[in-house]
Amino acid sequence: MKLRAFVSVLALLPATGVAAAPFASGDWEAARIGGTCLVYNNAPARDTSGSLQFSFDVKGYNADFTYEYAPYSENEEDPWAETDLVEITIDGEDIWLGEEMFPVGMQAPNKISMTSGFVKEMAAAVASAKSQVDISVERESLGETWLYGRFSPVGFSESLAKAAEMCDFDPANLPES
Repeated sequence: MKLRAFVSVLALLPATGVAAAPFASGDWEAARIGGTCLVYNNAPARDTSGSLQFSFDVKGYNADFTYEYAPYSENEEDPWAETDLVEITIDGEDIWLGEEMFPVGMQAPNKISMTSGFVKEMAAAVASAKSQVDISVERESLGETWLYGRFSPVGFSESLAKAAEMCDFDPANLPES
């Protein structure tokens, strides 16, 4: 009986552990791992690939936005070159934020990352999307633009709000980090 009472008391304590249970809404999820909160999509649209991920440290510091090309393996050619340009399209309209995304480099040749000072604008763009968010890369050497990932915005705002709650930050007022 004492064990049952002890377990009941533990259940009432606030969760202060290293990880919080993931939260899912629509096509997006939020999770806290240690001092970092993540907001990530569940799956890309058919015939595209990869994942979008926002990350925020406690209080919103070190905000990051990345696209990771998922089928990449070390046995194949890098999916893009350092000179290739990223294009972000929201509901069929190109937005300027693609100019702020760059290949991560040799440590993660299948990732492109956004300049941290623009993550707030990217979160607002995804939150305002009605139907789709596209990540494309202008392959300079081929003279072509390749669509890598198409993502639904459904559930993004709710997942971002949950991450903000988990890590105590305001997505519209991220600190300069």
